[in-house]
Amino acid sequence: MTDLPEYERSLRMVERRRLATGFAKQIALTTGPALDLPFRDARVVDLGCGYGYTALELAGLCREVVGIEPNAALAAEATRLAEEGGADNFTFRVQGIGDFGHGEDAGAFDVAVLDNVLEHLDDQPDALERIASCLRPGGVAYILVPNRWWPIEAHYSLPFLAWLPLPLANRYLRLSGRGDDYTDASYAPGYLRMRRLLAQRPELDARFTVPGDVSLAEGGGSALYTLGVAALRRFPPLWAISKAFLVVAVKKPV
Repeated sequence: MTDLPEYERSLRMVERRRLATGFAKQIALTTGPALDLPFRDARVVDLGCGYGYTALELAGLCREVVGIEPNAALAAEATRLAEEGGADNFTFRVQGIGDFGHGEDAGAFDVAVLDNVLEHLDDQPDALERIASCLRPGGVAYILVPNRWWPIEAHYSLPFLAWLPLPLANRYLRLSGRGDDYTDASYAPGYLRMRRLLAQRPELDARFTVPGDVSLAEGGGSALYTLGVAALRRFPPLWAISKAFLVVAVKKPV
């Protein structure tokens, strides 16, 4: 008889890998035009890489990938995936972003990826400083983060959850039965805060941008998504009401 939990686990893994393939391609296509070298020659760091699916897919597109993840359980899974995949250009560190970016990491990377991680970090100015530090001049940061003021919260799909003060958000989350504590996901910035955070890093030439390949984005095949991207291209102030912010930031020459 089929072991259903194991079967479901395998299906989830296949789906995660399928999605990660698209995410990795999107990162390469979106940062590529800003890079001063081919993406295949880039050294990439994936900050908060989780299970490592996207980092492992990136390893097939670039010269080297370093995955950074503070959660030891996720780290073990990422290491296992790397070993199974036979990627010899993917290394993994159990490390928080607060311990990264200086020393041997300073100026060591061509591309830094922060994909749906910033909303989990309480010290966002420090995180962006460390991203800027780890990039060489001409290096590119790829930052994707949900918009706090989008009506449907990104992690729990609850209306207006992110709008509430944390004690009320926690109560709402518990009443919904979808979680107990919203703190970890509660730091998503709004448009004005995101602009202020980027302005604090004058060494980065940062801009809001649309994905390099709209079809690879979540929901990218829908007419509504296509219309939204077209509107953002034509009317940049609409970023203020976008579902998420996608930022490409190039480190300026010294």
